[in-house]
Amino acid sequence: MPFQKSDYLGIYKPEQLDTLQTAYDEVCEILGYCPTTDDNKNQLARTVIRIYESGIQNPHEIARLIAQIENLRA
Repeated sequence: MPFQKSDYLGIYKPEQLDTLQTAYDEVCEILGYCPTTDDNKNQLARTVIRIYESGIQNPHEIARLIAQIENLRA
């Protein structure tokens, strides 16, 4: 999973990591991506972080926004 606690501890609190992971998992489910093997998993994780850091901290809202963006690209 992109948001391994050991990689991000010190940068994010555990509850923040849970939010990021929830958003990531949800957007993968919406888009039909495999959360562990998809070629774009790192880019998707960075997008989750950017939206989270912009102030949107609801994981469901983050997932919905990313899904909308990805669907516009298709």
